[in-house]
Amino acid sequence: MNRIICILVFSIFATKSIAQIDPMKDDQFNINKPTSSQRAEVSQKIGIGFIKVNYSRPNVRNRKIFGGLLKYGEVWRLGADYQTIIDFQNEFVIFNDTIPKGKYALYAIPTKNEWKILLNSDTKGWGQYSYKSELNVYEFTVPVEKSPEFTETFTIGFMNTSMNQGELCFQWENIRTRLPITIGNTHRKSIHNIYEFSLGVNKQSLGYRYYLVSEYLFLEEQDYKKALEYIQKAIDNGIDRYDVLFLKAKVLYANGNKKEAIEVLKLAKKKTPTSSESSDWMYRIDQKISDWEGKKP
Repeated sequence: MNRIICILVFSIFATKSIAQIDPMKDDQFNINKPTSSQRAEVSQKIGIGFIKVNYSRPNVRNRKIFGGLLKYGEVWRLGADYQTIIDFQNEFVIFNDTIPKGKYALYAIPTKNEWKILLNSDTKGWGQYSYKSELNVYEFTVPVEKSPEFTETFTIGFMNTSMNQGELCFQWENIRTRLPITIGNTHRKSIHNIYEFSLGVNKQSLGYRYYLVSEYLFLEEQDYKKALEYIQKAIDNGIDRYDVLFLKAKVLYANGNKKEAIEVLKLAKKKTPTSSESSDWMYRIDQKISDWEGKKP
């Protein structure tokens, strides 16, 4: 009887091993134990939506990774253990492809000079062992660059982010690749609708809302003419602080009106408090005046 039980137990675990079942998600005994490639999650807000990546983080451990452990030209799960999952919580654009809201499995095919990054529709598999190329929905080719430092633990993160764009970065051993991401048209329209709606919600804070819209148009849309219109509306509605005037000066300068921009900067300087908390603003204003007048700081 004991022999029969042992055979049955062995058969169960052998079957699971062959099927490449995830040892964490399918742990029969629910043991929360550390693994050699610990699971991690990173998230970044871009526009008004988050992008989240859940992945495992293997270590180099004195091994040659690219061209060694990971063979060039072969598919890799961009991590270890079960799949790396990216969750787009709004519409985004990568290169020229619009990525709808949803979850995708992330894979890569590394070569010496470039990687092919793959978004795959199967989010229930076990790494590259369940990978099917016919389920790829998007493919992107990115160059390989030397990382600024040696990276022992495989790292996925975000860099060079602004209001509406950023880069998804993959870094391990001595190399790094980056995938540029920006917001899609539907996503952008949602942001515009939020700003337009907010302008009519609370009349007491209307001036400040005009300021926020102007800042967004200036920094992200580069619509300097409309940004000037809205910053003036902010001032007309009683918001004429030094920081608001500083933005107006930058918008004027971007519109090619340097002389008026300098005058507005000087007015902003007069309105800047003399407290130590405002010393940074005073420096920034003085720096701009010097730059625009062509003087050395």
